[in-house]
Amino acid sequence: MLKDLGICFACGKANPHGLRLDIRKTAEGVELDYAVPERYCGWQDIVHGGIVAAILDELCAWACTAAGGNAVTAELTVRFRQPLRVGQRFHGTGRVNDERGKLTLAESRLTDESGMVIAEATAKMMKVEAVVVAGV
Repeated sequence: MLKDLGICFACGKANPHGLRLDIRKTAEGVELDYAVPERYCGWQDIVHGGIVAAILDELCAWACTAAGGNAVTAELTVRFRQPLRVGQRFHGTGRVNDERGKLTLAESRLTDESGMVIAEATAKMMKVEAVVVAGV
């Protein structure tokens, strides 16, 4: 069984070095609004692609949780459509598309304020048992 200690790099509120994403449940899955700080840049003024992938991955994982189960990533395919700029506000969404035995198929997307797609991902998520540790 996996334990959530509140220190996840992407969503952990107890991780002072993490992104501290505030992901919200919706009728379709999950969403967030965020701007990545400069400390996570790759090239000047552009967010590192690994950070973008981590955000997409986290949206897929939380979509699984919102659908009633916890999951870890078995496979993630990312398509980068345009650079995400440091400090640029974006909207992220994640949803579950299908369940196949122990796998949940999910997708996520980041869009800019005009609705243009920044990046998107599809994921195969492996269902797991997890517990949140009290006090975090």
